[in-house]
Amino acid sequence: MERFFVKAIVTFKNEVKDNCASALNKMLKTLEIEDSASFSTGRFYTFFVSAADLSNASEKINYICKEILSNPVVEKYEILSIEALK
Repeated sequence: MERFFVKAIVTFKNEVKDNCASALNKMLKTLEIEDSASFSTGRFYTFFVSAADLSNASEKINYICKEILSNPVVEKYEILSIEALK
């Protein structure tokens, strides 16, 4: 059994309004810091999984991200990296 170190991010889907990001964009424009800011907010996760190989680890990681870390109705996730540990 191998261990894998994972980095993943969860953000709102494009069609979902991100109120916090909208407030940040408006604030930067109001303060005349940035006219065309385009913030989005999300959550960054790091975690470890154990699996027989990379393929099994990927399946497990996708399940964790889709069913546990995100709300698939309004959020999307991206796996930034999977690193096999020795």
